Amino acid sequence: MSDRTRFEIKLDKKDRDALMRAFETMPKEAQTQLRRRNKIQMAGLAQKITVAANYAPNPAQARMVARSIRPNKDRFPSITIGGARRAPVSRKGTERNPKPTYGELLYGVEFGASENGKGRLPNGGRRFPFYSGRYGYGSRGYFIYPTLRKNQERIRQDFIDTVEKVMVLKWGKNNG
Repeated sequence: MSDRTRFEIKLDKKDRDALMRAFETMPKEAQTQLRRRNKIQMAGLAQKITVAANYAPNPAQARMVARSIRPNKDRFPSITIGGARRAPVSRKGTERNPKPTYGELLYGVEFGASENGKGRLPNGGRRFPFYSGRYGYGSRGYFIYPTLRKNQERIRQDFIDTVEKVMVLKWGKNNG
């Protein structure tokens, strides 16, 4: 499993393929502008997720993971959460037992751990909050997925608006 997690708003395969063909025929300047606008929009979403981390069951760990959120400069809106960078945890890392990476903390902080006691520390505490529960076919999540679900329609509409602005207004005037 990768240490990085990439969240994308999925499109219908036919629609995505048609958009990809259109993007490939666009001039480099238009593609760069599309990537720049998508990154700016995803930076706003990353900020919303970071704010939502303050209300997670274990806010200190959630804020730590939220520091790893990066908007991607891509033709489709996406963000990256996690990564191979070592998280600044309180315990001392050793060669045999290094400090965890942001990617290793991501799923426990977002979805929690099972209640069977295997996540307990020697002092009786827990590494992660309890399991967040089910939502449809997946898990509910604590701060990342609820924020994505809440903003999904706006992300979709912003992406459509961006594509229209770049393709129709900018590229269409110069090439049509």
